[in-house]
Amino acid sequence: MSLYAGFGTGLDYLPYQVYQYFSNGGTQAWVQRATAADAVAASTTILNVPIPARTTQTPTPAGSAPTGTGTAPSSAVTGVVLATVTAPVINPEQAAIGIQWPALTPANSVDAYQVTCTANTPGAVAQSVWVAQGSGNLTATFTGLVPGTTYTFQVVPYKGTSAGPSIATPPTFSTLAPYTAVPALQITSKGVGAYGNSIYVDLVQSWNPGRFHLFVKSGSTAQGSLVESWQDVSLVPTDPRYVVSMVNSSLSGSSYITVANLLPPTGTSQGTGQTPDASWTPVLATGVQLAGGSDGVQAINLATTLANGFAAIEDVLLINLCGNSASTGGIPDQSVISAAMAWVTQRGSAFLVLDAPSVPAPADSGTATSSYLLLLPAATPPGNYQPATSYAAMYGPWVQVSDPAGTSVSSTRMLAPGGSVMGQFAQADSNVGPNQAPAGTDYAIVGAVGVEQLFTNDQLDTLNVAGFNVIRPVPQAGYCIMGVRTIKAGMPDRYIPIRRMLTYLENILVSTTRFAAFKPNGPQLWQKISGIVTQQLTTIMMSGQLAGTIPSQAFFVVCDDTNNTPSTVANGEVHLTVGVALQSPAEYIVIQISQYQGGVSTAVSNLPTG
Repeated sequence: MSLYAGFGTGLDYLPYQVYQYFSNGGTQAWVQRATAADAVAASTTILNVPIPARTTQTPTPAGSAPTGTGTAPSSAVTGVVLATVTAPVINPEQAAIGIQWPALTPANSVDAYQVTCTANTPGAVAQSVWVAQGSGNLTATFTGLVPGTTYTFQVVPYKGTSAGPSIATPPTFSTLAPYTAVPALQITSKGVGAYGNSIYVDLVQSWNPGRFHLFVKSGSTAQGSLVESWQDVSLVPTDPRYVVSMVNSSLSGSSYITVANLLPPTGTSQGTGQTPDASWTPVLATGVQLAGGSDGVQAINLATTLANGFAAIEDVLLINLCGNSASTGGIPDQSVISAAMAWVTQRGSAFLVLDAPSVPAPADSGTATSSYLLLLPAATPPGNYQPATSYAAMYGPWVQVSDPAGTSVSSTRMLAPGGSVMGQFAQADSNVGPNQAPAGTDYAIVGAVGVEQLFTNDQLDTLNVAGFNVIRPVPQAGYCIMGVRTIKAGMPDRYIPIRRMLTYLENILVSTTRFAAFKPNGPQLWQKISGIVTQQLTTIMMSGQLAGTIPSQAFFVVCDDTNNTPSTVANGEVHLTVGVALQSPAEYIVIQISQYQGGVSTAVSNLPTG
């Protein structure tokens, strides 16, 4: 709830699908947003606090006129100069001025000096301080001045209560004009789209000088909307708490934003260092809203989105495309689904769980059956979802479940079955393995209290032949998944456990033989590959995931000079042929694997027994 803001408006099905997935046995999920190519991320730019390389000036304390008797000094104070300032802290020359003058001699001719600072503007009120007599150069400083203003100074020596002659020509000095802040920190929503416009940030003073706290809020500026806290961070790249390194970390960074350090400025900027100094600090602010996020208007290239989003993930994936209440039938457009089908087929190590369209009352089961058949490529005539692939399966009808967002225990909601089905897949994989399809009375949908349609036996037979997996009530069991068909008609991989077991084996064998790349390609390597693969397949056989009880019945492995010819060896390739007997149907499936320096290739075919 705190991370994803609950179930949202109820119009999008994604949060419900995720909830149903975990309720039905899922343990880990990735959520990939599909966005238009011209979508824009929301962002904001924070300015710095410009500071020159100077130290702050401490004002001379105000005092009272000297008392007593004595002879008034007869000499004027001369040689008044601007006081010297050196170390970096804040902006003294913008709001402070210090002056120096030589002390009069002999020393006993003066008790103190009255120094007056007056702005050269009508009606300005003078500031006055007293400086005791000393030796060498004496200093008086004034702070709290107005930047970019000229001031006149008067220095008058006193002996006792008598004033001597003041400076003949009072000196004038000007404070520096305010420095211009420059962009220091860019904060951008982690994903593109208008959703980023609902992200807010606070920049608050840290307990350590030169550092700050960065708080991230989602949805509003209220404290209850706080989702992330990055405390005591810095804009200095060498700082161990460098904000860019922490927020952008791929291991423990932000789930909402990325940041970019915009310092140093591209050109010379008065008050901002070209190397890290006290000016490398952002302006403190609260309730800063990210802006400019846009969902774009161009068509979404789903194949590219999936390829880019899951390129670095080598696991065998289960994919579901979530629709929303505005889409026809509550499912994505046909073009989107076809693109996803093509992608999972091309990737090989992915399986697409398709939701049937919603066909609510008053439509009957006959209408629903016709609607489903219009999509299935294994139907007669072939449906609209193309290309036909064994890497996808369709489930329906929609399922009525307890509403996780409802305030009443009796609240229900009609949902697409995909999330629940994927959770049952995860449960079957954990309990048995990919050779077990989540179907039958052991795989009832958790929380289901009804389905959108009930089908006749003839309709069930028609849908099954066309590769549609029906969810229906089973007495004493609940609402169960009663189908194991992919949307491909041909043998052997029209069955889900066959396709997923093949995918699992391909993935296992590719990983197991990856060590062979760049090794000397000869009999010693071939023998090692054969031994490792045989051991791996024996383990899989003994777990009951292959047909047969001995290796010769369950599989064969070939990696020798029959499939590694002089020409393939010269090309830097090592070839492995593996045949496995899967439990249904009873035939050998041959997996060809080629490891080479540029990557790996696989191919699958069936070899009938007998």
